[in-house]
Amino acid sequence: MAAQKSKNELVEQGEQIVKKKRGGKSASLKHNTSAKAADIRRIGATLLRWYNMEKAVTDEEIRERLKMYFVTTLEAGEIPTVEEMSLALGYDRKTLWCWEVGGDGSTPVRRNLIKKAKEFLASFDAKLVQENKVNPTTYIFRAKNYFGLKDEVEYVLKPE
Repeated sequence: MAAQKSKNELVEQGEQIVKKKRGGKSASLKHNTSAKAADIRRIGATLLRWYNMEKAVTDEEIRERLKMYFVTTLEAGEIPTVEEMSLALGYDRKTLWCWEVGGDGSTPVRRNLIKKAKEFLASFDAKLVQENKVNPTTYIFRAKNYFGLKDEVEYVLKPE
């Protein structure tokens, strides 16, 4: 009976901890960021600019929008990202990935545009790491999730 009671007490304590974290300060993005109100306004305004644009539909519109995105972002001294590039085109990341691999909605031109744009982003991220301007862990995460890098060990088996 005593063991059952302590087990119930542990469950209750665990539930209390979870309740505190769900809505409490420790789980709040607002309390876990160093972004100031000015940063949030600046970032939000930049993202809204792209969000409010019409979708780039044709291959030529996609080419022009990518050029506009990279020029505008770099002139503003901002770091270009896959997420924001997708937003600038008017599509989600999954759609761009689908185009990149030749899936629905892809054309040879579109596939090459997306591959080249993502290669630019991968190169940009790699340069930031080389110059110690971004945390290597952040780069590793992005490289694995967006640019196809992976931890891989090659095994060579020889029948004997």
